[in-house]
Parts: sequence; C-alpha cells; structure tokens
Amino acid sequence: MPPKLKLVYFNIRGRGELVRLTLHAGGVDFIDERIPYEEWTQRKNQAPNGQVPYIVVDGKMYGEVLPIVRFISKKCGLLGKKEDDQIYVEILLEQVNKFRDQLIRPKVDSFLNKGQKEFLLKKLQEEEIPKFLTRVEEALKVSRTGFVLGGELTVADLSVWDTIDLLVSEKPDILGLYPKLLEHRAKIKTLPKLKKYLETRPPDQEVPKNPKATTMPQGSPQKAQYQGVGSSTK
Repeated sequence: MPPKLKLVYFNIRGRGELVRLTLHAGGVDFIDERIPYEEWTQRKNQAPNGQVPYIVVDGKMYGEVLPIVRFISKKCGLLGKKEDDQIYVEILLEQVNKFRDQLIRPKVDSFLNKGQKEFLLKKLQEEEIPKFLTRVEEALKVSRTGFVLGGELTVADLSVWDTIDLLVSEKPDILGLYPKLLEHRAKIKTLPKLKKYLETRPPDQEVPKNPKATTMPQGSPQKAQYQGVGSSTK
C-alpha cells in the first residue's frame, strides 16, 4: 500500500526539514518529493498559494510549516501527553519560529541597507543567539530525561534541534559553552527513528550559477538555505 502522505519541498533542508524530522520521528511512511530549483517555475502554480513546503494527504494539499508539524505531531503523539505539556510545546514552537525569523532577516530582507544588516547581525551574535542558547541550556539542565519539555521526545525537541543545526552549520563550535545542548544534539541524532535519516540525508542542492535564468519563490535560492519553521518559502 503506497504512503498516504507526500511532502513537497526543494532538495534542501531549509523550511521543509522540520517537517521531514517530524515525519521520521513519528514513524510516518511518506514520500519525500524534492523539487529541483530549475523545475520550480513549472511547479509553482500547482502549490498552495504558490509556496512550498506543503503536504499532500489523500489528494488534498496543505501548506505552512507550523500547521503541518502540528498536524503530524498530534497524530504521532509528539505534542506531549499532558495538556500543560502541549501548551508549552506550542509556545516553544512559536518562540523558535520568531528566533529563526531573527536569524534570517539580515540575510533575506532586501529593504535593509548595509548598515542595518550589520547592526542586526551584530545584535544576533552578541545578544540574541547567546540568549536563545542559554534559555534552552537552562531548560535542559532541569530535565531528567534530556528532552526539552516533559519526559519524552516532542516536536519542540525537533524544532530546537533543527534551529541549532542551522547555527552549527555556520559555526561548528558554537555549542562549546553549552554542554547540555551538545548532549541534546547527540541524543536526537541517535534516536532509532531519526538516526538513519540524519546519517544519510542528502546535502542541499547548490544554488544555480545564474539565478535570473530560473524564476524562484520568494527568498530562493540564495535565501533558502537559511530558512526554518513558521511560514512558507523564504
């Protein structure tokens, strides 16, 4: 019997990676359709609101990352068992989303001038990134299980891991002062349902040398590698 769910996104991690992680962690049998950049012009009109990622379930298409991961997590028990745990998971998803928006804005906002971009990047490096890492580190210090919230894996762990993976890709030693985050990163990588995927997932497709030759969605291709949860393509 073929999988009932299909994820459609580019052949990059970006905004679709949290969806992939959630599907794998939930044990969902799914089709991971990765669109080459050069095919986007022909495919755009087929996507909900002309944006990716989106999922197809029983022939129906649904877009927007956070609603997608909530939908999957609810079905797979990744939102937390207790109601108060579920609320905290939802809160953390929103907080991580806002943080990732801060991370990507200096790289993708074409309305910012050079001075504004430099100011935002400096603030990120000196204030926002350390603040985010410290908050998660402190949460992990009081955890008895090594997970961010509650006693088991939730989509909050995946969201944090995915965001930190972005930071590590840009600065490999960024977690040097955060031992609990290092442990959390290693813990997620070795979970049975995620281990194989994380060891074998393909690298991001390279950006076309002549981006003008291909009509890309907003923020792609140069910006796609910096994207995360919270909205459609950037």
